[in-house]
Amino acid sequence: MNKEQLIAQYFTKKLSQKAQKEFNHFMVNDKAFAKEVTFQENLKKVIDKEERDSVKLQLQDFELEEKSPFNYKKWLVASSIIVLLAASSFWYFNKPINTEKLYTEHFEPYRNIVHPIVRGDVNTDLKAKAFIAYESKTYQEALNLFNTLLKEKDDETLAFYKANILLKLNKTEEAASIFKGNLKTSDSLDAKNNWYLALAYLKLNDIESAKTILNELNTTSSFKNKGVKQLLKQLN
Repeated sequence: MNKEQLIAQYFTKKLSQKAQKEFNHFMVNDKAFAKEVTFQENLKKVIDKEERDSVKLQLQDFELEEKSPFNYKKWLVASSIIVLLAASSFWYFNKPINTEKLYTEHFEPYRNIVHPIVRGDVNTDLKAKAFIAYESKTYQEALNLFNTLLKEKDDETLAFYKANILLKLNKTEEAASIFKGNLKTSDSLDAKNNWYLALAYLKLNDIESAKTILNELNTTSSFKNKGVKQLLKQLN
C-alpha cells in the first residue's frame, strides 16, 4: 500500500492492523508523511467547521420559517443538506488520482536521435532496420530487432529505446527494470531514464515513487521541465 492510500484509509478509519503499524512507522520516521497528515487533519477541521456553520445557518432559516409544529418536509431538506455536505467532504479526502489518464497525457516515445532515418537511404543494417521500425511505430517488430542488437552487444542507449518500446507494448514492469538498470551507471541519458521511469511508476500506480523521481528531476535537470512541474502539480 502506498503512502497516499494509507492516509486516505486513516481518515476513513479503514486501516487494518498491519496498515496501522505501517502508518505509525511513517508518522515517526517520515517527516514529510507526518507533515502531510497534519496538513490534511487541519484542512479537514476547517472544512468540518464550515460545514457545521453552513448547516447551522440552514437550520436556523428553517426554524424562522416554520415556528409551527414539526414540519417533516423542511427537516427532510435539512437532512439532505447534511448528507450532501458530508459526501462532498468524503470525496475531497478520497478523490482518486487517475494515473492511467495522467500517463497517457504525458507519455510519448522518445524521438530517434541515434540513427536518423533519411528517405532513400539504402543502408539496411540491423540498427537502421530497428530504428525504421521504431519510427514507423511497428513496435513488436522493433522490439525483436532491438533484442537482436542487444544480444550482440550491451548498449545503454539501445536499451533505453527498447524500454520505450516496452512501454508502448504495455510491458511496464520490464521497461521500468531497464530504466533502473541504466541509472546504475552515470550516463548522458540519466534525466531521460528518470522521466520515463517516473511515467512507468505512474502507470503501475506507484504514485510515491513517481513523485520522488519527479521532485529530483525538478531540482537537478531541465529535461521536460514544464512536463515535470505540471505532472507534480497534478499528483499533489
